[in-house]
Amino acid sequence: MRKIIFLCCSIISFSVFAQNEQKYSAVNPALFLYSTEDVYINPPMKYNDGRNIISPDPTHYPWEDKLENGMPNVIMDNNGNLAIYISCFLVHSNIPYSKVGAFVYTNNTTNVNSWTRPDAGLYWYNPAGKTVDDKISPVAGVGFQSSNIVAVDIESVGIYDDYEVTNKPIKLIYLPQRESENQRLAGYEMERNFNANGVLSDFAKLKNDRKSQEKIFTFRFINGDTHMNYLKQNGKYYFVSRINAKRSMLKSGETLPFTVDPRIRYRRETLTEVGENLVSKKVDFNVILDMSNTQWEPYSLQPFRLPGFEKDLWWGIVTAFGTRADETVANRQRTELAISCDGIIWKYLKPGIPFLDNGTDPKSDDYGCINMAKPVINTKFSSSSPLDMYYFYAASRQLHVAKRNSGISLAIGKYGKMAGLRAEQIEKVFYSMEPTTYPITIDEMPKFSIYEAFRDGSSSFPYVLADVTEDPRGKSLSQLNSYAVVSIYSYAASGEHGKGAFLSGTLGSSVKGTKSVSDNYEAVGYVAAGKDGNSKQTLLTYLKDYSDLHPQELVSIKDFPEIPIVAEAKTKNAVLYGIKFNEGVAANRVCLNLTAPSNYRGGNLWSYKPENPQHPCRTQDFTDVKMLPNQKLPVHKETGSIALKFIPKRGSTRQTLIRIYGDTNGNDIGIYYTPSGSLECIVQKDATSFASMTVKPPAGKMFDECETIITFEAVKRADQKYGKTETSEEVSAFRVYCPSIGVNTIVKQPILWEWKHTEGSITDEDRANARAFAYLDFTSFVASMNKITVGGKNLQCEEPFLGSIKCVEIAQKLPAGSSDFWSDTNSTTTVPVKYAGQKE
Repeated sequence: MRKIIFLCCSIISFSVFAQNEQKYSAVNPALFLYSTEDVYINPPMKYNDGRNIISPDPTHYPWEDKLENGMPNVIMDNNGNLAIYISCFLVHSNIPYSKVGAFVYTNNTTNVNSWTRPDAGLYWYNPAGKTVDDKISPVAGVGFQSSNIVAVDIESVGIYDDYEVTNKPIKLIYLPQRESENQRLAGYEMERNFNANGVLSDFAKLKNDRKSQEKIFTFRFINGDTHMNYLKQNGKYYFVSRINAKRSMLKSGETLPFTVDPRIRYRRETLTEVGENLVSKKVDFNVILDMSNTQWEPYSLQPFRLPGFEKDLWWGIVTAFGTRADETVANRQRTELAISCDGIIWKYLKPGIPFLDNGTDPKSDDYGCINMAKPVINTKFSSSSPLDMYYFYAASRQLHVAKRNSGISLAIGKYGKMAGLRAEQIEKVFYSMEPTTYPITIDEMPKFSIYEAFRDGSSSFPYVLADVTEDPRGKSLSQLNSYAVVSIYSYAASGEHGKGAFLSGTLGSSVKGTKSVSDNYEAVGYVAAGKDGNSKQTLLTYLKDYSDLHPQELVSIKDFPEIPIVAEAKTKNAVLYGIKFNEGVAANRVCLNLTAPSNYRGGNLWSYKPENPQHPCRTQDFTDVKMLPNQKLPVHKETGSIALKFIPKRGSTRQTLIRIYGDTNGNDIGIYYTPSGSLECIVQKDATSFASMTVKPPAGKMFDECETIITFEAVKRADQKYGKTETSEEVSAFRVYCPSIGVNTIVKQPILWEWKHTEGSITDEDRANARAFAYLDFTSFVASMNKITVGGKNLQCEEPFLGSIKCVEIAQKLPAGSSDFWSDTNSTTTVPVKYAGQKE
């Protein structure tokens, strides 16, 4: 009784009033695990069928003649007035440099079609100018035209508004066009002040002090930059940019230097850490996104979090470029969605599926190219639905070709409904990660705070955002044909999927009393085992049961620790978009805590030891894997390593040791034993050898019947185990070690230094591009790979390996020490992916 009284007193003493709420997306893997097939992408609706709300007018505004990408950045002032800053070509020239910069459109009205080109008072157009620099003048002159141009000589501008700081919250990232030399990007900070025309006032300062005040980020090489931007994670700034890759192998008949470079360019999105403040410094990047499938490359990325989702995942709007290797999509641009639990590790949400697609009519304003800005809410245009998300995007009828021109179009989406988990007639059930099924610890699970749940006004149960077409009030689940229910359970190792005591549960709903889909978070109490999921009595019952099991403990809500929980979602004929919890006064959080699973770093080692090494052929299919947060499957790694231990046996045809591939021909990574007795690693993309490395045995010797170890490392030089002394370049390394015949050979992926100029005439820009072209091609680079076959070429085990295979591993990198296999190190930092549930 003593403990029960203390418990009740605790409930009373912590009564406060609800203040805020925290929302979580259903597609956040820290909340629910799911396969790609489960994901539903919910495109925003195009306003006026995608027609431009702002059309370029080169007749009256000559700097709008050839805007090309026309990359938009949308800033809203404190009064709800909007400004769209366009990063673009101002004066195009066939001979570098064109005049680049940014100009602004503003709208201070409630009419989404009412845009102005304000006189920024910074630059003037000189129709008599002889050069591109003469055309755009920093001073007024006779016959000059005033303009809305706010900046010049900066390219691919991204604008980030940091609401967490008061000192210069506006952050610009851009390429300083004439000073970059494929090595430098720059940042600039502004106050959040606006002039009478609604333009950021500090563009006037940037005009005069850019070169003295900008922060220079110096890379060893960087050769892509389109529409960059910042994100801020755990107090640190990062920015996204891009590099471009090209094959390192010459085709038959090709010679260097190229008169016209015949190689296809493949774009790769990158992330660079800056730190807690923007300062000039040497920096490096990591590739975070390669192609989403064999058709679409990442042209740019705009990362963002919505208000109310600050502890949820990061969303990324990816401008997807149709690869020139596929004529059906070549030079087209549209958008896809990417997500990240921690802002560092990214993945496509549903690869190859558009978030906003091009118009199908060749006369559509967005038939050719789409380049989208981050969304804005609470605009003057949306008074009836203030949380509607406004996506302004550059749109052109032309494909991605030189001298194209873009206007601005608009699409409108529903808040929180970008993507969700969908089920149709057959019910689907989703769970959060737990140690019963997945390679995680209890500490890495989602947590639930009973203390926070008992604050007066806070919610112990989730509110549900879903597209359901039934009102569940007064009905049991079995009576419903359209539903989405989310439940929270304590963790119990003995329970199915780790489910213990039922703590709370809620049904989503249509608009009350109708079959119309609701755009609000709904909460209809879900009853499980006779317990009302919207009542805090379930929590009292849990505490009582805990107290009975621990009779020596004094149970206090205030001091009761967070408990690991399992979240469960059941859906049928519905789309579940997410949940929210309310928090109370004096609380800076809600009862649900996803911090630990959001920072999970395991599940990144794949290993295979054949039960019968003489018959090793086996295929694993990763198509329907439910990926853990931040997990990179072996078929989707931007960087990584392969290690094999085997004994080869000579044959008359090529033998396959390992092949990583997908459902399209000509896209794979393979390691082979050739009839001539050589070992080779080939990266093939679009039916072309992108990179190839071969090791031959010494004269008069063979690898046959000799234990051999092969490693393939596509990791940064600092993480490379072998080959650091051979070159200082960031390229892949292929090593063959066979001590019985004296082989310890390392072959590096070649760099085509003379791609543009002959030796002696190679420029620093040539070198920077050459390095980027050859940078670390691993499994995600090839795109759309979903299978690994060991000991053969495919499921049918064609090109079988005739020898024996003892061990194969694919990891983030090779382990330090004498062994090349993590399984020999007793490491607890990585876990075999094979336990993540993929098909075998």
